[in-house]
Amino acid sequence: MEAIGIIYKATNRENGKVYVGATTKSLEARKIDHIQKSKENKGSVFQVALGTFGPEAFIWEVIYETESINDLADKESYFISKFDCRNNGYNSDRGGGFNKKIYQYTIWGLMVMEHHGLHNAAWMVCGRKKSVSNACLGNNKTYKGYYWSYRLVDENSWNKDERKKPVIQSNMTGYKVGEYSSVSEASKVTGISKTCIARCCRGERNQSSGFIWKYIGLNN
Repeated sequence: MEAIGIIYKATNRENGKVYVGATTKSLEARKIDHIQKSKENKGSVFQVALGTFGPEAFIWEVIYETESINDLADKESYFISKFDCRNNGYNSDRGGGFNKKIYQYTIWGLMVMEHHGLHNAAWMVCGRKKSVSNACLGNNKTYKGYYWSYRLVDENSWNKDERKKPVIQSNMTGYKVGEYSSVSEASKVTGISKTCIARCCRGERNQSSGFIWKYIGLNN
């Protein structure tokens, strides 16, 4: 399969400083973009350096090719770190901001949608890009009632353990009024949404339909 993205490196012949970039264009097309912006006196630290030293002062080369947008974003961060481009080069951030595919799942493991980039994913749920990113990285278990991942995950592998956890239903004074083998059973018996019960059990909501819900043995 033909590569859809490249990681390129531009090295200053005079001081050895490096810039690493990612693109779905050709190296020559990306080089022209950088040079044009340097002539307009706008752009990044690297483009300012291009204007100062001139394009001929840099060695341009492709250092990685890939067929995956997610891999392209990951490798940009990797090479920026490898060549120390933030401290001793021309990159102003750690990279990886290229629009990765983001997969959105229900709490029951069913994929809802595939998003192209954090902005689109956050917009669809009226949320924040940072929060979606944290959920994708596993820093937050869920966000806006959904699981998120940078990787396509087998639907059957999501949340197997959670679906088997027994649940306690209590009134608002803390008196137990019900006990169930799972969130699914609790929902079936009470008619209350599985999503709402599960969010309470995970501590994302205080109550649902006037009841407190907790996993037995975890937070009761």
